[in-house]
Amino acid sequence: MSVRTSDSGNTALKKALQHRKLYPEEHKHPVNVLHHDQATFGEMLADKISAGIGSWTFLIVQTCAVICWLTLNIIGFMRHWDPFPFILLNLLFSVQAAYTGPVLLLAGNRQAQKDRLTLEHAAYEADKADEQNVEILKAIEKNTEVTLSILRHVESLVTDHVAQSQGSDTART
Repeated sequence: MSVRTSDSGNTALKKALQHRKLYPEEHKHPVNVLHHDQATFGEMLADKISAGIGSWTFLIVQTCAVICWLTLNIIGFMRHWDPFPFILLNLLFSVQAAYTGPVLLLAGNRQAQKDRLTLEHAAYEADKADEQNVEILKAIEKNTEVTLSILRHVESLVTDHVAQSQGSDTART
């Protein structure tokens, strides 16, 4: 399922996203402020590293680096520092994986914590909205009762007026 928007809608969305990237401190949702303000240096570092690892830029750079590594070792422009089974390249991948895994887990845990805070905030806001709705309904009920009492009073006045009019009409005849 895709959502279609107009060209002006796409332009506005792109501008908003670009503004958000350039000025992230202006996004003042309480959960984001709390999540950012309470982050330690290590947590912020893990967030930035995981954002980098999960990007196309990282994948492209990594792929180019591996291709260069393999090409230089197979063709041998330089001395073959890592011959065919590419043991050193495998070692580098292992070291990278040893650090990447925990960093991604840290970032995932922080995202789960942020999601939990967001849900708690949404539940709190929903409870406040429910309380406001109950207050509004009580005010509407009170206004309805006042309106009904006014209608009853007007109805009795009209009935009295009609009765007086009919009494004066019978007296004239």
